[in-house]
Amino acid sequence: MLITDQLYYYFNYYRSIYQYDDPLKNLRVPLVQEYIQPYAPKGVVSQHIHEIVASFLVYQSLFTISRLFVKFAYPKFYNSLKPKTRIDFSIHIVSFVQSLLILILCIPLFKNPHLQQDHVFACTPYGQMVVSVAVGYFIWDALTCLLYIKYFGVEFFLHGVVSALVFLVGLSPAPVIMYYAPIFLLFEVSTPFLNIRWLAIKFPTWISDTAKLINNIILILLFFLIRICWGWYQVFRLANDFYGARGDPRLNWFNVGVILGSNLVLDLLNFYWFGKMLTVAINTLRKMFGAKADDRKLNLM
Repeated sequence: MLITDQLYYYFNYYRSIYQYDDPLKNLRVPLVQEYIQPYAPKGVVSQHIHEIVASFLVYQSLFTISRLFVKFAYPKFYNSLKPKTRIDFSIHIVSFVQSLLILILCIPLFKNPHLQQDHVFACTPYGQMVVSVAVGYFIWDALTCLLYIKYFGVEFFLHGVVSALVFLVGLSPAPVIMYYAPIFLLFEVSTPFLNIRWLAIKFPTWISDTAKLINNIILILLFFLIRICWGWYQVFRLANDFYGARGDPRLNWFNVGVILGSNLVLDLLNFYWFGKMLTVAINTLRKMFGAKADDRKLNLM
């Protein structure tokens, strides 16, 4: 059997076994049931609170371990970094791992027969688990950006808060738009290339100029096609599906407003970051080809 055939087999096998059931349904995090679950929103959020907390703890642990590892394994390198870069380094490690993990978890949700039956109200326990993992990360992201807001500014904190909010609303009090969860989480496909680009800017000797150029081209194309073109198109589809379900008593119009408003904020942030990304890319290319460039613009993101 060819390697491609084996990959295709395992890909379909993975999709088939996680079409519906939640593999983490029996997960229990110590103290959560006693001290957090009673205060969680009733319904699906409360049912998946252990997964949300576990996700948060995993990403916080990864952030802490990465900082300690670099500090003690490479003390000279660590001490040479500015305080912001030390924190940013670990944040990008978490971001890189998270993006790959959530994309893999989303695979069984695409073209899922259960979710395709109803774009607004259909849901599966597995889909709720994936959204819970995403919520845990975005809560961690928002709190981390708040803690270091003097370094990263309001826009990254806003992105974390709005992202956590839109997925939480999708879970509570009853799940909605589970069909769209993997569609919008597909935004993360550009994140690994964004993290690589950050490394290339901060540590230019680590990556060859050719690799930097290829990475930047892929990043800009993916960011524009997925986060902007695909993103705005899917928001239009989502609004159209909400309109089609306007007579359904299960539809909460406050939640609809929060979901559509949050997606609008995220899409506007993506426009803003895309503009900064182009500025950085242009200056990087100017430096590569020996032209005069403004080094301050390489620190925009």
